[in-house]
Amino acid sequence: MSQTSIGERLRQAREAIPASLTEASRATRVRVDFLEAMERDSFTFISGRVYVVGMLRSYARWLRLDDSEIAAEYDRIYGAAEAPALAESLATRNERSMPVQRPRKPQWAMAAAAAIAIILVLVLFSLLGGGGNVAAPPPVPVSPSPTPTVSAPSPTPTVTGGFNGVQVLVSVTTTSSWMRVVAGNTIPQLVAFQGTMQRGVTRTFSAVDLLKLQISNLGAVRVSLNGKDLGPLGPAGQSGSYIVAKGDASLTPDPSSTVPPPGQRNGPVVYPSGSPPPRPPPPAPSPTPSSPTQTPLSPL
Repeated sequence: MSQTSIGERLRQAREAIPASLTEASRATRVRVDFLEAMERDSFTFISGRVYVVGMLRSYARWLRLDDSEIAAEYDRIYGAAEAPALAESLATRNERSMPVQRPRKPQWAMAAAAAIAIILVLVLFSLLGGGGNVAAPPPVPVSPSPTPTVSAPSPTPTVTGGFNGVQVLVSVTTTSSWMRVVAGNTIPQLVAFQGTMQRGVTRTFSAVDLLKLQISNLGAVRVSLNGKDLGPLGPAGQSGSYIVAKGDASLTPDPSSTVPPPGQRNGPVVYPSGSPPPRPPPPAPSPTPSSPTQTPLSPL
């Protein structure tokens, strides 16, 4: 068995990704203070072992750890649940204390049985010749079945373009800007785009859970989130890194990543469709060597 505590294993796995507690909270839907408490081996942040083990398993799976091993280690240290034994004891006590009640027959069943008995008596009387015309049996009353009520379905949130996730539209309105976009929170990272976009270029980036953006010239870029225009994110010449998750209404600054300096910004240069890239200037003509001047010979 490992000598490292549960919280220490969780923290080491998160730092090896690397990822912040905020990113882990967005991915696992567990509060940041709960994740921080688990990494400190403090599991009293919420009452109920089922909730603690559930959040512990979810965090371990996201960190690529064996969640069953983490849960077993937690039970070994803090004790396994006694809920099954308690539930069995309560069930036995309830069975002893509750009186036995015989089910009652519904009234419509009794009425139907009486009507069938009357019909059988009349049919038997007619077969034995007990009379001439026999009156038709009365119709058996049938109680109408209750109509089931169907609740209206809850409205499903709609996203621009029918995409149920996060979608960012980027338009370069002035000059140009280098940009790097990462889709999702996977390891290794899935780079959706990296390069320089010239004025007039528009790109749309989508992801199921989140997007990360690095922009070198905020004043030259106009951003729309799920169809909502957010405008420029900053002044011209200023760079910034942002992160946006599914359900967010705006882009959040991402302090965990920074825009690289100009000498380290790799990627192609993208021009608007229909406009060819500028041609390089033609090379300067090489100088032609001058021929030596011939001196005419004088006649002898």
